Amino acid sequence: MKYKINNYIKDIKVYHELVARKLMLAQRQLRRATTIEKHQQIGILVRDSWIEFTRKLFSLNLLPVGTTPPGTADVKTMLSYIFGQWPNCSEKLKKQCEILLALANEIQHRTSIDEISTEWCVVNTAMAMALLLELDSQSNQFANRRYYQCPNCGSPSLSVTKDREVDYDGPGPEFENWECNDCDWEHFIYLG
Repeated sequence: MKYKINNYIKDIKVYHELVARKLMLAQRQLRRATTIEKHQQIGILVRDSWIEFTRKLFSLNLLPVGTTPPGTADVKTMLSYIFGQWPNCSEKLKKQCEILLALANEIQHRTSIDEISTEWCVVNTAMAMALLLELDSQSNQFANRRYYQCPNCGSPSLSVTKDREVDYDGPGPEFENWECNDCDWEHFIYLG
């Protein structure tokens, strides 16, 4: 493959191991794909990754009162509610996620798909998901969700503290320290 997506998949694995495994499997299958059926299987893996990913990010708290919740596989609707919680989210990012989902569905069903489209879909899906996770972590949505668990031990006792480094030159960059109270897992996110 032209592009290395392992770093993006590692970032995704911290928050959702199943999605990371599916994307890693799609990446491996892409290297060996020689038939249309193999490319269609990759499309199915990417589509399933989007479904699992949006299920993890979506919360019923995002819905307006009296709104019917979307179906468990209605990725477009869940993504629209997820994007609604980030007022400064780029329209281009929203559009790219919609395009990637549509391309994954097209790869799954078409009988004349090329390797470049499949590779583009896998690589950009991993990149977009990593970016969405970064947006979500910066808005502290993970820490506020009751169903979020420590990626190391699965414990719901996760604490997030925001702080700033101080140096001789004055205040340094802000950061968040995510810490599990049960297994001592720690993760730092520098905010700038």
